[in-house]
Amino acid sequence: MKKLLSLLLASALTVTLLAGWGSKEPALTDGKLSLDVDAMFDGMVAEFEEIAKIPRGSGNTDKISDYLYAWGQKHGFASMQDKVGNVRWDIPATAGYEEAPLTILQAHMDMVVVSDDGRDMTKSPITIVVNKAENKITSDGHTSLGSDDGMGIISAMYLATTDEYVHGPLRVIITINEEGGSPSGVGNMDPAWVTDAAYLINIDSEDYATCTVAACGFSSYTYEFPLSSEAPAADKVAYTIDLHGTKGGHSGVDIEKNRANSIKAVDYCLAWAKYTGIDVQIASFTGGTGMTAIPTLSSATIVFSAEYEDIFKEQMEQAITLFGQQYDRTEKGYSFTFEKTDMPESVLTVDCSAAIIDFVAAVEDGVNTISQRYEGITETSFNLGTLDVAAGKENTAITVAMRCSSRWPVMLANMQFVALGNAFGVEVSSRSSDPFNPDNINVGWEEREGDMIAQLYKKAFEKYTGDECVITAVHGGLECADFASWSEELQIISVGPTVENPHSCSEYVEIDTVTKTCGAIATTIEYIADGVTVETK
Repeated sequence: MKKLLSLLLASALTVTLLAGWGSKEPALTDGKLSLDVDAMFDGMVAEFEEIAKIPRGSGNTDKISDYLYAWGQKHGFASMQDKVGNVRWDIPATAGYEEAPLTILQAHMDMVVVSDDGRDMTKSPITIVVNKAENKITSDGHTSLGSDDGMGIISAMYLATTDEYVHGPLRVIITINEEGGSPSGVGNMDPAWVTDAAYLINIDSEDYATCTVAACGFSSYTYEFPLSSEAPAADKVAYTIDLHGTKGGHSGVDIEKNRANSIKAVDYCLAWAKYTGIDVQIASFTGGTGMTAIPTLSSATIVFSAEYEDIFKEQMEQAITLFGQQYDRTEKGYSFTFEKTDMPESVLTVDCSAAIIDFVAAVEDGVNTISQRYEGITETSFNLGTLDVAAGKENTAITVAMRCSSRWPVMLANMQFVALGNAFGVEVSSRSSDPFNPDNINVGWEEREGDMIAQLYKKAFEKYTGDECVITAVHGGLECADFASWSEELQIISVGPTVENPHSCSEYVEIDTVTKTCGAIATTIEYIADGVTVETK
């Protein structure tokens, strides 16, 4: 992502320092804040540890919403909690800066919960591990960390409470269910929460030294498969194939890394067996933890005629070897096994099993097209994130998620997804009532050339950190798309520290990028308060 420069960067810049909004002398005489970084970090970690005690997976946000609302009240802010649980704090301006433009800091409170040890993540806290020697904050290695968007929350907490910088009126908005689940937070928010502001800084990006000005939209297709089951015949054997511990990650920002999709890998084994004439029948085939996460686990229990047992075992050994040749270094620590198991009571019919196997094999997964506007950024991608097929059930729904930032490749993808449903003779539905109508395509948050806030943040970031900041886009969904649709005047950016492997058990945050990014945001807010403008020609 750091390779590119936005078209905005090609413009000549004129920097003007105005007199400030009040009578107080500007604090940034040299353009750089001096913050107590150690105190900042310790305070932010302490807040993160408290948040991590509260289970907050998407759709399970009531307790974290109540906590954040109470936190705002405890600190004396005018606090609001709407009907779905979105939280808002209004922070008064530093004395003398009351007339500065209103700036919003925005994050989301939910997280993608992933566990590799079977713990109930609706009840279990996250264990935070701080390793300053390795410059990392991680979980205990068995769950996702929740830095997406825990880092945004604790950054907003610091910026709302510290007196180490001056600011105009601030508002913090923390939404529910940004990662998925129901009800939608931003979809049920009163637009008046944001339309009176001049600037909005979303703290939900995951690449340090970047300022995001565009993000992709999100769509999905759901296929309804009827299931037919029967008791297994007496001459059958049963095997379970299991793959878990792959790296996974965010289905947007990590999709370009070509990580293993565990569902597709297990399905390859079933498809190969079927291709060679083995009468595969599925007892169960499951995988993944969420639609927006690259699946890190998958398991299939199948039965077939005993006469094919030796062939099947030989194929499995070869498949596991080939998988290892591809992923042993990049997916280090995974487990890919198969073993004979007890005969299940029920299995899908051969034809029904074949339809599921062929469909999973046929669904495209991963990067589809690369952006021609933003160098090195994925334009459209697909993710088969979850699967839950079981004999004895009447049907199953298989959903393929699509991220997109340009209409034409999405229209082609829509055609492909509809054709796939037609080919398999199954009912297919999309998030759009008319997926072939270009006006119905959600391409997310599009760049508004000429807005000042991105250039102002770039100036503030480079002054505070000494590092170069790149203005770019991201192949991930951000709530900025909704906010931008509510106001043409609101200037929006998204920033954040470096978060690696989000939505996975190997998720971690680079410590120094957390405090540097927060300091850059503080500098930007003080620039706004002091009337610093950056104009483009």
